Amino acid sequence: MEEINKDKIKINEFEKKTDGSWVCVKNADIMTKSGKVIRVLPGTIFRKDVLLWDCDVAKALDEVQV
Repeated sequence: MEEINKDKIKINEFEKKTDGSWVCVKNADIMTKSGKVIRVLPGTIFRKDVLLWDCDVAKALDEVQV
């Protein structure tokens, strides 16, 4: 599994929903620790324990939010 560089996440580009999922609210770039950059478009939904691009984006966002 690819690990997300949490220091590079801009939390204001995402919104947490009442069901615990996250939705991208503006164009965002997520950087992995291996240097990959993933462009995320508004409306993209992330759910915990669901891997997209081999990353658990929702888990990373939860950890950044705290």
